[in-house]
Parts: sequence; C-alpha cells; structure tokens
Amino acid sequence: MEKSSETNGYLESTQSGPAAGPGASDTAKGPVRRCIAFLRRQALGLLTVSGVVVTYLAFPGEMLLRMLRMIILPLVVCSLVSGAASLDASSLGRLGGIAVAYFGLTTLSASALAVALAFIMKPGSGAQTLQSSDLGLEESGPPPVPKETVDSFLDLARNLFPSNLVVAAFRTYATDYKVMPHNTSSGNLTHEKIPISTEIEGMNILGLVLFALMLGVALKKLGSEGEELIRFFNAFNEATMVLVSWIMWSLLWGSLAQCSVCS
Repeated sequence: MEKSSETNGYLESTQSGPAAGPGASDTAKGPVRRCIAFLRRQALGLLTVSGVVVTYLAFPGEMLLRMLRMIILPLVVCSLVSGAASLDASSLGRLGGIAVAYFGLTTLSASALAVALAFIMKPGSGAQTLQSSDLGLEESGPPPVPKETVDSFLDLARNLFPSNLVVAAFRTYATDYKVMPHNTSSGNLTHEKIPISTEIEGMNILGLVLFALMLGVALKKLGSEGEELIRFFNAFNEATMVLVSWIMWSLLWGSLAQCSVCS
C-alpha cells in the first residue's frame, strides 16, 4: 500500500511492506547455536589438542634460547680480546682501573645493602621453630649450611683466576661445607664446618673476561708478531656478530609465526 503526503511543498511517498518476521532471526541464530553446542560436546578433545599444539609451539623458542646461549662464549671472548688489543697501553690501564674501581664499589655497595637489610628484616628468624612434620613436608636430608661472607668474597677472587679454561666455560668454583662432629675438652659434642671446594653448573664469566682482557693486552704488547692473532680475533668477532644477527632475525620471525598461529 502506497501513501503520499505533502510537506513544505514536496510530495513524499512511503511504501509499507510486510515486516520481517521472527523466522529470520531464528534462521540467523541457528548456525551459532549449532557451533556452540559442538564446542560444548567436543570441549575435552579440543582442549587436549590445543595443549599439545602449545607444547610443540614452545619448542622453537627453546631452540632459539639454546642458540643464544651457544653464542655467548665466543661473543664475549672474541669481542674482549679484539677490544683490548685495539687500545694503547696508557688508555687501557686507565680504563682498566676505572672498571675495577667501579666493579669493586658496586659489589661492596650491594653487599653492604644486603647485610643491612638482613639485620633490619631478619629473614628466616622464626624458621628454626618450625618442623617439616608441622608443614606436612618430608625431611629429605640435613638442612643446608649457610655460606660465610668471607668465603663468598674468596670464591669471587678464585673465579677470577680459573685453574682450567675449558672447565671455566661451563663450571664455576664454589665453597661448600662438610659438617663434622667434634668432641670438646669438656665432653660436649659440637659440630664443626669444614670448607671443601666444589664446582657448580654455570659459566665462569669472570675468569673468561679477565683472561680475554689479559690475552688482548699481551697480543698488543707483541707488536707486529701479534697482528695475525689480532686479525683472527677481529674476524672471529665479526663472524660472531653475523651469527647473532641471524639468531635474532630467526627469533623475530619465530615470534611472529607463533603470534599468527595463536591468533
């Protein structure tokens, strides 16, 4: 049915037709309801498959982290050797003194702050009154022996001069203690801590850095005789930087691929 009306001198016509009935909305909601019902029925299987997919998606990230750890040793050694060999003796001594002073001040400041906070906060003061049985834990062995502050500084000095460079690439020196019972003159039984030398997993980066700097200075001291080794370490450093760029690009593309799959 067509209706016409005149407004402000213009003739407007409106045409009314049959309105959309409730059947259209029901037809549009039908596929959505079926999809929701399917997801509810298959929720367990879909979650299991998604868990497996996420587990395998973490594997490329693990490989990239392993590649970055692989490149740390040649990157640090070659860059420090080439950098130390490129400086003259006077500037190297001045920079070395500044670096040692900065390292010593920051280490002492961090140690003083840690000791002050330990005296103020007293962490673990009430831990001795608790027992493993009260917490529902099983005793797996004797409690760990706390490390002395002096031994920590001595271990730092020992790690600066590793006895084996090959071992220093994957192990670090650390002092451990062996508790031995000891009878005093009065007949009382006491326990004595005996320090023993151990090695823990982890690269001894301090020893490698010091050796690389000393090697660079020694090559610079040789003059023309050490130029060949200096060029070797320079080329090795450039090749390592190329490998780092490749690894970083692969890390970027891997992250983009994971984001696209997850989305």
